[in-house]
Amino acid sequence: DQKEQVTPRRLAGGQHVVQLDAEGIYQCSLTGLIFEVTEAVKITYSLLSWSKYANLVEKPWIVGGPLFDVRCDSSRALTSIQFPHSLCLGG
Repeated sequence: DQKEQVTPRRLAGGQHVVQLDAEGIYQCSLTGLIFEVTEAVKITYSLLSWSKYANLVEKPWIVGGPLFDVRCDSSRALTSIQFPHSLCLGG
């Protein structure tokens, strides 16, 4: 799969926005998020803090990676999102 690298525009409040102009697979150069779209679309996203949501994670599950808020102006155009993986190699 060929992914086109895109650099988002930064908005207030830690948000990022990308305007994807055509069908394809795009990778954010800052977050590693990969968006697959079927048409032109605007995607707004930000990194959230687990502190607000950690109590929703029930055992045996644990918080293990970044938490993103992703919004799209055309839900039918966004066919998939691939999230970056996190791996702790310490202790």
